[in-house]
Amino acid sequence: MRTELFFTLLILASAAQGQSFNAGSTGADGALVLTAPGTIVFDPRTFNPPLNPGGDNVYHFTSVYIGKDVTVRLSSRILNSPVFWLASGPVEIEGTLDLNGDDGDRVPSTAGAGGYPGAAVRGRGYGPEGTFTPNIFLVPLVGGSGGDGGETKGGGAGGGALLIASSTSISIRGVITANGGSSQGGSGGSGGSIRLVAPVIDGSTGLVSAKGGQPGGGDGRVRFEAVDNRFSGSLNDTPFSQGKPFGLFLPPGPPASVRVVSVGGVAINRPDFTINLRSPTTIVVEARFVPPGTVVELQFFSEDGAAYTVSTTPLEGTLKQSRATASATFPSGLSRCYVNASWKRSPSN
Repeated sequence: MRTELFFTLLILASAAQGQSFNAGSTGADGALVLTAPGTIVFDPRTFNPPLNPGGDNVYHFTSVYIGKDVTVRLSSRILNSPVFWLASGPVEIEGTLDLNGDDGDRVPSTAGAGGYPGAAVRGRGYGPEGTFTPNIFLVPLVGGSGGDGGETKGGGAGGGALLIASSTSISIRGVITANGGSSQGGSGGSGGSIRLVAPVIDGSTGLVSAKGGQPGGGDGRVRFEAVDNRFSGSLNDTPFSQGKPFGLFLPPGPPASVRVVSVGGVAINRPDFTINLRSPTTIVVEARFVPPGTVVELQFFSEDGAAYTVSTTPLEGTLKQSRATASATFPSGLSRCYVNASWKRSPSN
């Protein structure tokens, strides 16, 4: 009975919206105009001035234009949560927005922004139970799970999660993809989530896709919310839902974050760095808006396929900022590290 009541209220709220819709953009991030041919890894810190200083992945644009020969990569290496692009003016995608998960050739494979990485060799994929089918409303907005690893290769990574909302229109003459990555011997990553909200959505030559990777990756979902949906392009057989604009359900702030700030006493200011230490090394982790007392897990993957997990001391400090330490010995060659913290929210949060 509660489910039926919820859907009834949702339909009435949509109908009451009429012909107008406000995406809620303040315009603080200005116009996003990308026209130089080639691939751009979207990193808000590289813009001048930097975008989204609050770090919640909610961007307030006046308008968005992605040129025909431009590919914008939204990767979890830079953006570790779903992405929300709000625009007070039109959004035009003539190039490509790429939130695809990587194939399982690298261990672990990298997901699209908001998705989950694939597993290491013979490991379990990351994300909600390894597979996840988004609900038809894409609320909450969640990326795809990573696939399980095989005997010699890792699992495919999950596709990312993206919401684009415009107060005027969204035009897709290019490509938006959040497909899961494939795997050789393991399983593919799940497709992600793409939600588009505007008074008018159009595009006869566009492609919007959130398919699962092969083999066995579950499909994600695409959702259009528009007063006037004129899109006649391809959805690549991705599960699809549609309706009228009814609310964006943006993530609550401030966002929680955990990062490595130093290794062996050397400050870390970039995702990739080189160390020359073979003995046990102290790693310092900083958290913001994570409850003190939480233990953080550092998951390491080396290029030879080995994987291991190290736990930190409990976080000490305040909810606004806290720190913890761990000790690890790095093998020679390339290693990758994922930082993970989980806790139960209190009823008041």
